[in-house]
Amino acid sequence: EKLKTALKPLQEKLKIFKDCKLNWSQTAEHIKIQAEHTEHQIKKEFEKLYQFLRDEEAARIRALREEEEQKSQMMKEKIKKLNRDMSSLSDTIRATEEEMRAEDVSFLQ
Repeated sequence: EKLKTALKPLQEKLKIFKDCKLNWSQTAEHIKIQAEHTEHQIKKEFEKLYQFLRDEEAARIRALREEEEQKSQMMKEKIKKLNRDMSSLSDTIRATEEEMRAEDVSFLQ
């Protein structure tokens, strides 16, 4: 009987420990689930940021290519015009030189 009396508080203490362990195990599981959820949210947010950056990069590169194309086209047009001007000037020089030779020939005669 004496042992039963001594055993009862120990059994109650063991029950308290078991309850405490269960509570802490549940808390640990909750912490784990919460951390996984938060990690998922963080990854989701960063994926949005990455997508935003990819879109921004693509838009800027597209704008750069368009600007390059416009400027290249403008330079091609300027070069074409310059070629026409050079050709016209060469024709004028050639005609003038022929005229000068013709005048020299007629002057010598």
